[in-house]
Amino acid sequence: MVDVNLKVPALEKLVDYAASGIGAVAGSMLAPWKARKEAEARLIEARADADSLKLIADAQAEARNSLAASARARREVLEIDRDGIRQRIEFQEGKRQANIASVILEAAAELGEKEVPAQEPDPDWTARFFDGVQDVSSEDMRKIWAKILSGEVEGPGRTSLRTLSILRDMSQRDAKALSALTEYLISDFIFEDWIEPAIVMELNSSFKLLLHTGLAYPNHPRVASMKHLALGDDGEYVEEYCGHVLSVEGPPGASIDPLNLSITALTPSGEELARLCGIEPNRDYLSHFAQFLESRDCRLQLAPIVARESGGTLRFEREALRTIEPRLRRQKGSIR
Repeated sequence: MVDVNLKVPALEKLVDYAASGIGAVAGSMLAPWKARKEAEARLIEARADADSLKLIADAQAEARNSLAASARARREVLEIDRDGIRQRIEFQEGKRQANIASVILEAAAELGEKEVPAQEPDPDWTARFFDGVQDVSSEDMRKIWAKILSGEVEGPGRTSLRTLSILRDMSQRDAKALSALTEYLISDFIFEDWIEPAIVMELNSSFKLLLHTGLAYPNHPRVASMKHLALGDDGEYVEEYCGHVLSVEGPPGASIDPLNLSITALTPSGEELARLCGIEPNRDYLSHFAQFLESRDCRLQLAPIVARESGGTLRFEREALRTIEPRLRRQKGSIR
């Protein structure tokens, strides 16, 4: 049994994942060789047919010339077909290999010098991953796949098989819709008190698009809601936002309301992919939120997420918390 507490260099474990996953596309890698062998077999069979016809044509001179011409034409067509098949397959496999290599190299850059658990890769996961990533030509989409791979190497089980299947069918338009929503999504709500109506309309369109991709719940529509934020006994309310912890601090037990919010329910796959969009916090958005909170004797702070613990608890360093300047007092650079 492998000691799950044992750590190994991340790049070594990435190699294990690649070795496990490449087997999932071994069949397609052998396709050029298989196509050549099949084309050669057809050519040999065609030549045998031509030789038989030629023997018969020895007794029928007029037919012999006709059959000989036919045989030449057949051989030429076979040669052209064989070359065409080989070129198409080699081109396709070359693209697939380049896509896979690009994602692995990007994942390696993400992992750097980190150490990760010494757990063995899940063969079902690597099979699904590399089968999907081989046909991803978009650079932006490959970056998302690379983040998924590096994240799985760091913490096996972060991305589900269902999410991989959804991602395989996602278009760049779908990814942009998710990114647009993620830019304003604080946990499961969007603070709309200041957002321009045109942006709200775009966010509504993005959400509707995500309903059809399996990233949002179709039976839980995005609706306007008046909500209050209840601070804990320690005077803090914590939510997740763009890979960061967003901390509202104020009087212990205080209730902050009313907030004009839109509730957005993403599926587990939507939440997994939203964390991988790489969207930076929207400073204007946060400064408006900070202005609202300041009028309620509260302040807004932000810090990067260090780790996600079991049960969904977010771990961060309090020393890294930075206060968000309210809109009216904000100088150049809204996060200090």
